[in-house]
Amino acid sequence: MYDFTRSIADWIVRTRYEDLPASVVDATQVYITDHLGCVVGGTTATSSQIIAKLATQWGPVDGSCTAIARDKRTSAPLAALINGTTGHALELDDDHREGTQHPSVAIVPAAFATAEMEGKSGRDLIHAVALGYEIMIRLGEAHLGDMYLQGFHPTGVCGSIGAAVAAGTLLGLSVEQMVSAIGMGASQSAGLTTHRTNGAWNKRYHAGHAAMAGVISAYLSRENYRGPSESLICDEGWLPAFSYKHHFDPERITGGLGEKWDLLENSIKVHACCRFAAPIVDATLEIVQREDLRPEQVAEVVVGMAEYPLVRSITEPRERKYNPTSVVDAQFSAPFAAAVAIVKRRAFLEEYNETGIRDQAVLALAQKVRWQVDEEAERLWPTRYPCQVDITRTDGSVVSARVEWPKGDPENAATPAELEAKFRALSEPILGRKKTDEALGILGSLPSLSDTRILAKTLAL
Repeated sequence: MYDFTRSIADWIVRTRYEDLPASVVDATQVYITDHLGCVVGGTTATSSQIIAKLATQWGPVDGSCTAIARDKRTSAPLAALINGTTGHALELDDDHREGTQHPSVAIVPAAFATAEMEGKSGRDLIHAVALGYEIMIRLGEAHLGDMYLQGFHPTGVCGSIGAAVAAGTLLGLSVEQMVSAIGMGASQSAGLTTHRTNGAWNKRYHAGHAAMAGVISAYLSRENYRGPSESLICDEGWLPAFSYKHHFDPERITGGLGEKWDLLENSIKVHACCRFAAPIVDATLEIVQREDLRPEQVAEVVVGMAEYPLVRSITEPRERKYNPTSVVDAQFSAPFAAAVAIVKRRAFLEEYNETGIRDQAVLALAQKVRWQVDEEAERLWPTRYPCQVDITRTDGSVVSARVEWPKGDPENAATPAELEAKFRALSEPILGRKKTDEALGILGSLPSLSDTRILAKTLAL
């Protein structure tokens, strides 16, 4: 098995833009657009402002790369750090359900910074992002939904490798160099789920760190910095190191590689909360809209989902899930998700900001939310995220909804109009209408873009 990483590197290096199915090109174009909107909108977060301030101080003021939606430039690794961390701040970035990770915030910043540094085209950017996505997603899938049980956040752990693949593709690495880049990326894998202890921002940093690590790994490898010849499956390798009780399947990485594109199963988020909480919003909204349900009519809400996302992610620690002390607490709260859907009938930026999370009507209704493990959802985890919501009204009647495919999943996809509305909601308050229009125009014809620097200029202040 000591040629496992090499076989993956060989596929990456051999796969050209022309080999990408049209569906993959189209999907990747959507993912890039969605991510860039999330970065622009995420610049308002305090965590984003801190990392941008420091990173632009560390980097050259006349650097080659853009800190998106800012008037600063810096080096490629630091631009990837800023844009990746910023893109994850609002919990609106895309998510792959079975890979249990957010691919865009690691892959796109690394690819975008490298493409800008090297003056690459829109086709080059799509090509690199598609390959980075596919490898990152498959690495997550190989852990069979269990990486969280080991205490790791898959976005940070898998992202540094996927970002190295994307950046390395843009740099035209040889097979030997790509093996090295994957190994260097794997050595920088990181990300503990300790953000749950106090609503911390380290989860956001995982994305930026992964993007930065990928850029560094690719550029080092282009200069023939020596990385490990096998990094994924050897005794000391990445797969056993990050697995839970040695539970992993390498075939999920290489099986059907290039024939079945798992990136097509990626989901676009429409709610500004943890992906595990989003189906609760969907099911609750279905009831509220169908029944014209008012908060004062609600006696109890019962949420049913799979055990891991419910118990381990969005219901503990219990006190902070019922009474969030930070935006992160609210983003990862099942009671808040159900309550905000009933009271506000939406779950977007204003509902998940410092003011929204202290809305007394929402917090009062959150106290009426309970939960239980849904056996069917448990059986399907992590391939699907179904959710059952049962609401008992004050008159004793019960109204229910079950969501099999949360909004944004490929089976229940956001429409082009919804995607554009999301981008505009995130971008126009920061960049203005004119620049937003320009950015959407360029992104809509990305395969014909001659130089990504044109897009980068549009996205800068």
